[in-house]
Amino acid sequence: MPEVVSATGLMKSFSGVTVVKGIDISLNAGEAHALVGENGAGKSTVIKVLSGVHQPDSGVIKFDGREVTIANPAHAHQLGIFTVHQEPALMPELSVAENVFMGFHPHRHIGPIRWVRMSEMNARCEAVFQRLGIQMDVRESAARLTIAEQQMVEIAKSLIHDVKVLILDEPTATLSLHETQTLFSIVKRLMSQGTAVLFVSHRLHEVFELCSRVTVMRDGQMVAQRLTSELTDEQLVNLMVGRKVDLSLSRPYIRQASSPLLKVRSFNKPPYFQDVNFEIFSGEIVGLAGLIGAGRTNVAEALFGIAPADSGEVYLEGQSLTIRNVQSAIDHGIVYVPEDRHKHGVALSMSIHRNITLPSLPRTSKWGISRFEDESNLARQLKESLRIKASSTEQTVSELSGGNQQKVVFGKWLARKPKLMILDEPTRGVDVGAKGEIYRVIRELANDGVAVLVISSDLPEILTLANRILVMREGRLAGCLSRDEASEQSIMRYATGVSLVSP
Repeated sequence: MPEVVSATGLMKSFSGVTVVKGIDISLNAGEAHALVGENGAGKSTVIKVLSGVHQPDSGVIKFDGREVTIANPAHAHQLGIFTVHQEPALMPELSVAENVFMGFHPHRHIGPIRWVRMSEMNARCEAVFQRLGIQMDVRESAARLTIAEQQMVEIAKSLIHDVKVLILDEPTATLSLHETQTLFSIVKRLMSQGTAVLFVSHRLHEVFELCSRVTVMRDGQMVAQRLTSELTDEQLVNLMVGRKVDLSLSRPYIRQASSPLLKVRSFNKPPYFQDVNFEIFSGEIVGLAGLIGAGRTNVAEALFGIAPADSGEVYLEGQSLTIRNVQSAIDHGIVYVPEDRHKHGVALSMSIHRNITLPSLPRTSKWGISRFEDESNLARQLKESLRIKASSTEQTVSELSGGNQQKVVFGKWLARKPKLMILDEPTRGVDVGAKGEIYRVIRELANDGVAVLVISSDLPEILTLANRILVMREGRLAGCLSRDEASEQSIMRYATGVSLVSP
């Protein structure tokens, strides 16, 4: 297969700190090449150099056999290099179609004025989403999209072009198995047409499914470059982190209480969800699965008071509960770790200390005045118990890796000693090492008697963590599976509406 783009001896430093040290990587036409490593390994920097965001300090980049300097993202686009980024960056005031065609709007000139062809743009955008197998109103404001829907918009952006090199940075982090398989079918179709793919993912089973080669980075250096056919999952994890990572569930769940901690009855908020009924016991981890738009996050936001349900009943420890707003949910012991931690989970410009103690000011204050020593002790205790990697609790959250930022979100709610913890995509965008740490925290929460509701698009994750799995389809609960009954196939059958009865 001919080489499309290559980088040799790639070096990049920021403020005197070298973050990429002599990386060699090549992408061939019609091939998917994985780039893996823990958060902070330097993967994102390599991507940004190849896509023109950063200029390398040294090294040679070749495109179609000739040496090039990729001056900026626009130059990368001219060459045919397009990137689907991990964190969606949409203009919320614009429509879905306007975001997809940003900078490339079909237009016509009337005198000196350039007019966007709105009908053509909308029609072409609808065709792209049809290829993705996603139902989406392209005229809708991007501000109303969920994080998973925003990710599909980012993917759609690359599909309107003649792509020679497609860089996918955690594209499936919020996608279910169904949407992931749809994406992979499109990527494989592009590969059959000669597109080279660079794939970054913390979901290692996807690496083995899609990619024929893998480059492993650790601490800015390349530690291995292998054929995926020569590796096992365990060997790849060991190369990435240099230590054993436990992603298994160590304890079987034994129900202690005779009555549920949380009972939800006839929960309604059309058109997002209707007639939702379920219960969770103390110490139980319940998974909530489904496709994009199934209503999982909407149910979570209703339970946490962000967008309260229109009707229905919620019972906590047998007592009827009216959740009018977020504060009422928190006061009753219900907390929520959102899927978009940057937007709703942490204050990036504030310290670990301030983030962790912010929801617990009544506990660390006296007569309305914060007691710094109490705050510091609380933050320090949670930093240690959650194993947050930071120089101190005064370090700014924006300086932490994605996994450690997520631990800060956990920490601020653990300080409240919750009864029910709702986790929406708890390991989105975190590496395999941090994922193991987050699994440990979730298991310890359950061991301490906290009821845990886990929403995840990563089916292996939900199968690992959950004692029971609820599956939503089109705003309704389609099924409930015990741990013994649950498999990726059975979950997807409920999620897609395929009959469970064999022909």
